[in-house]
Amino acid sequence: MMMKKITGTTILAAALLFSFSNAFAGNEGLPADQVISAIQAAVAATPGNIHEVEVEQKRGKLIVEVKIIDAKGQKVKVKIDPANNTVTQ
Repeated sequence: MMMKKITGTTILAAALLFSFSNAFAGNEGLPADQVISAIQAAVAATPGNIHEVEVEQKRGKLIVEVKIIDAKGQKVKVKIDPANNTVTQ
């Protein structure tokens, strides 16, 4: 199975749609540029195709959860702290 590379346009489109859908979710949304950076950090940590992106509040801080389908076809959840774009547990 050939995996397609994620383009900047794909990331931008996903982040903008995601950001727009969360624009009315109170204080749980993030600016699109932070979501894009978090997605890029997640893909750098775990290469693959983006399946889903979600912003969640955990223990009083926002976390970006990126579900990635890796080269083996497995779904992997990568949680990113958008404040510093690092992988969290």
